[in-house]
Amino acid sequence: MAAARPRLERPDVRFHASFLAALGECHAEGRHLHIAATPLEDPEEFGRYCAAVNAGVERPGEPDFFLARLNGTPFPAAWIDGYVPQTVLWWTAGDEYIGRLSIRHRLTPHLLYHGGNIGFEVRPTARRRGHATRMLAAALPLAADLGISPARLDCDVANVASRRVIEKNGGVLDEERGGSFFFWVPTR
Repeated sequence: MAAARPRLERPDVRFHASFLAALGECHAEGRHLHIAATPLEDPEEFGRYCAAVNAGVERPGEPDFFLARLNGTPFPAAWIDGYVPQTVLWWTAGDEYIGRLSIRHRLTPHLLYHGGNIGFEVRPTARRRGHATRMLAAALPLAADLGISPARLDCDVANVASRRVIEKNGGVLDEERGGSFFFWVPTR
C-alpha cells in the first residue's frame, strides 16, 4: 500500500498522537509550535482546540471569545486589536501531522512587517523533504480565493531554507528590514 500523499487539512483530533510528538520535537530544539497556549496533552482539551480552530477562532483558550465567535456576537475592541481573521491548516499524510500553515486574511500595519499573510513551519523530523515548498504551493490558491493577491511573506535573513521555499513559490524580494526579508508572492 502506498504512503498517503501529504495535503492541507483542518486540524482534527485524529492527529493527536503525532501532533504531540511534533510538539515534543520542537521543545527538544528549544522551540515551540505556534499554537494556542493550552494544555494539549489532554485529548479532550486537544479536541476543544481542534473544534475552535475549525470554527475559525484565533484564541481558542478563551471560552467567551470562542462562544462569541460561534454566535456571531461582536467582539470587544480589546479582543480584536492586532488580530485578523485567519485560516489555520495542517499539512498531514494519513493520520500524521507534518506541519502547520496560517493564512491571515488581511494585513495590519504590524503584520506587514511581523508575520505577513502566510506563516508556515514543518516539524523537525519531517524537514528537508520538500514539505514546506509543497505546503505553501497548496495554500496560495486558497489565499487567492480569500482575495489575497499577492501574499506578503517574511523570513529571518539567516533562514535560508524558508527563503528558498518562498522563492520556489514565486516570491519576489521586496525589502530587507530589521534582520528579515520581505517578499510578495503571487497567489494565482
